[in-house]
Amino acid sequence: MRRVASILGSLLLTTAIVLAGPAAAQAATGTLLVNGHPVENPSGCHEARAWPMTVENRTDRTAVLYSGPGCQGVALGEVGPGAIVAEEFAVSVAIP
Repeated sequence: MRRVASILGSLLLTTAIVLAGPAAAQAATGTLLVNGHPVENPSGCHEARAWPMTVENRTDRTAVLYSGPGCQGVALGEVGPGAIVAEEFAVSVAIP
């Protein structure tokens, strides 16, 4: 009986992950300006070309600033929809 419950639980978890996956990977709608460079309907990670990093978020999603390249390192802050943030130590920004 435990084995059946375990298999059923695994199946339900796998189904939930598969169904939730595409929604999490969707791009934001709008434009993200990273140091003045526009990124239309952004998703994933974008790196700064100069410092300090300035992000203007004209999308419908919150962007997250990171201290390292490839959106690694410490999350330094968020840039909500309609906000502009300049962060001296940010190297990359992600739309999760």
